[in-house]
Amino acid sequence: MNSPNLDIFKEDSAGHPIWVDAVGDLENARRRLSQLASVVPGDYFVFDQKTRQILVRLGSEQIECT
Repeated sequence: MNSPNLDIFKEDSAGHPIWVDAVGDLENARRRLSQLASVVPGDYFVFDQKTRQILVRLGSEQIECT
């Protein structure tokens, strides 16, 4: 079984990342971001452990994909 390689973080009020969850693929990451933001609005991002890049940002107003 493969371990999840995408981490979901929420930024606190100072902009510091707080780890929230880990998922296995981008589709699940986007679904999880929507769930999280509907319960606790804020700024979230998905970090890919393999490429060490941020793949998706979800701000208070929008979703950005890179």
